[in-house]
Amino acid sequence: MHNPGAGDLAGRGVTNPVDYADGKEASAFAQLLGGLIEANVVSRPEKLKDFHTLKARVGILVTDIGEAVTLDFEGGHLVVRNGLEEGRDVTIRADAETIMQLSNVKIGFAGMPNYLDATGREVAGKMLTGKLRIQGLVGNLTTLNRVTRLFSVA
Repeated sequence: MHNPGAGDLAGRGVTNPVDYADGKEASAFAQLLGGLIEANVVSRPEKLKDFHTLKARVGILVTDIGEAVTLDFEGGHLVVRNGLEEGRDVTIRADAETIMQLSNVKIGFAGMPNYLDATGREVAGKMLTGKLRIQGLVGNLTTLNRVTRLFSVA
């Protein structure tokens, strides 16, 4: 008998992986991020393990448009909320271009984000110059790596 807690992980796909707490009032940015993650999880089976094991609250603040979302990863389900909710494990702050650039970071050896190619070096450079800030990085590197893998379309 299979593990009933395995959910859709065992090759059966994912159904309704993303909900929007604000319903029809979900911001365009919330819908964009939720849609990106949903498309990745549904179409790329290699992302299922990360999606099913990730339990974290991740905030994303887009500095140039003043918009923010909170992503509540609930181990196989994602709830996207407008604004920054309390109790975040990680908060990413950057301009819209940089946030979307995170989806182009390639995943390399052992499932780690590749910061050695051109896109990865550019993202790393933005971290060094403060254009990309990640609060909660220390102690949450595994969470950040999983989120990066779920975002990545590369």
